[in-house]
Amino acid sequence: MEAHLNKILGEGLTYDDVLLVPSYSEVLPGEVNIQSKFTRNITINVPIISAAMDTVTESRMAIAIAQEGGIGVLHKNMTIEQQALKVRKVKRAESGMILDPVTMPLNSKVKDAKANMKEHSIGGIPIVDDEGKLIGIVTNRDLRFEKNNERPISEVMTSENLVTAKEGTSLSEAEDILQAHKIEKLPVVDKDYKLIGLITFRDITKLTQKPIANKDQYGRLRVAAALGVTMDAVDRAEALVNAGVDAVVIDTAHGHTKGVVTVLKEVKSKFPDLDVIVGNIATGEAAKYLVNAGADAVKVGIGP
Repeated sequence: MEAHLNKILGEGLTYDDVLLVPSYSEVLPGEVNIQSKFTRNITINVPIISAAMDTVTESRMAIAIAQEGGIGVLHKNMTIEQQALKVRKVKRAESGMILDPVTMPLNSKVKDAKANMKEHSIGGIPIVDDEGKLIGIVTNRDLRFEKNNERPISEVMTSENLVTAKEGTSLSEAEDILQAHKIEKLPVVDKDYKLIGLITFRDITKLTQKPIANKDQYGRLRVAAALGVTMDAVDRAEALVNAGVDAVVIDTAHGHTKGVVTVLKEVKSKFPDLDVIVGNIATGEAAKYLVNAGADAVKVGIGP
């Protein structure tokens, strides 16, 4: 076997020179389940994770990977605020119901709405008062031909005969309401008419377009984010948790260290329900050390 391997390596074969020879099977492709565990508590529908590198994973990549069933890990080479914002972008990109929709106050102007729509890649923004009560909604349709950017948002928004859904409305019921009124955004309000969510027709259609998308219990795309072994690691973790992150990765070149476990224990102590991955490691001893310290998964592999 060793002589055969040396011969292959000596020939310098490429991927195109090597074939896997199939044998008899009674299994159809549609019957294959390639789900895998990302962490102790999080399952991914395809075993693909994008790296926490600034040349690989920001919000756009994280969205694309989650839509295909995997998960992206947002890199940490940015401020805490910037990383938390990218988590929010992923969580808002697709949802059964958006739990924390982008909103604006009544004293906003057209330019504010245009800027927010561009920033968050959305087509509609609810307008709320100081108590969070819904008073209107502005959409792309309202702004399409509006050239006066200083015009008050109150003059262009829809405020009369607002179509809303009550708390507890199912996605099937929401779809019927959207189709009946020929609208694309459906604000969800509680008994006091406070805005508690937003359902969009686009999100409902994506449920059929991307059936294996990796989502949380609220129908939002899953996303992870990296932490460093730094003084602000717990503060960063707190901001990420508040933004809705599904898991964090304590990301360092050598994970089998006292400093890494110190950060791991601090994060798990403050956020016991947050899944924490730790790496990189290269030995079984390191894996046992980190799991015994509370890690929910370990990242294996150092260097090439």
